[in-house]
Amino acid sequence: MSFPWDGVLPEANPVIVRDLDVVGVGSLRQRQLLNLSANREVLLQLHTSDIPNTVRAIYDEELARTIAWLKPSRVFMGESFGFNTEVLKTFVRVFPKSSELLGDMRTKICAEYLEAMEWSSWLLQDHWRYFSGFVRQKFPQNTELFELTQWEWIHAWLEVQPFEISSGSGKHLVVNPSLQTLPITKYQASLNKPLGIYAFVCDQDLVKIREKTLDIYEACLLDLLAEDRAYTSEQLLQMALLEEVKPQISPEQWKEKIEVLLVSSIILNSSF
Repeated sequence: MSFPWDGVLPEANPVIVRDLDVVGVGSLRQRQLLNLSANREVLLQLHTSDIPNTVRAIYDEELARTIAWLKPSRVFMGESFGFNTEVLKTFVRVFPKSSELLGDMRTKICAEYLEAMEWSSWLLQDHWRYFSGFVRQKFPQNTELFELTQWEWIHAWLEVQPFEISSGSGKHLVVNPSLQTLPITKYQASLNKPLGIYAFVCDQDLVKIREKTLDIYEACLLDLLAEDRAYTSEQLLQMALLEEVKPQISPEQWKEKIEVLLVSSIILNSSF
């Protein structure tokens, strides 16, 4: 199987997944894999001889944890893989629109990135975590490309991170720990997105990444809840009324903004 995965169950049974794609993952990919293992027999293919020595101890620990929750029918050793070939396939899946925008330059830019970056993980996807910064350094004037790579990497990062997200019926409001934000400074043609500040969160109930533009009032509410602060809805409202945001809005309108952030899973009810 290839990851990121669209969630459509494969016809094959059993299904082979690789440690290079699944060891240590959480968030949406873990949910997908649990759904997969409930419907198909799963075999786990290992590439332990190819894992960098610098992360081998951590890999071994995460592998044991992954086997415990994935419960594969069989674990077996795979053949040594062609790193450059496989990591480039991963690039196209993680950055599909950026790959299109790069066009004929893609091969050269990826080759330069791979030459500059030492592999220091076991997940192939993680090897591209600095690609946005690399693009910004190479093309400092190309804001569209930089913001597009950032957008796609945020989605990829949120898909696998082992967030501890526990929403409930408590009285306190907290920021979703998966929250990421990205300013888009001009119309993003590849995404068909206007400029604005975008918020991204992992919605584990819906098993999807949700994105939303933030207005100045929603951004203000998130600032008030920053640094792990928590308020009841009424406390947050009172704090918001003290903010000097122009134009001013009524308490009822502030309440609506709080509700929008709750419905979007950007802030959560917490029972701590």
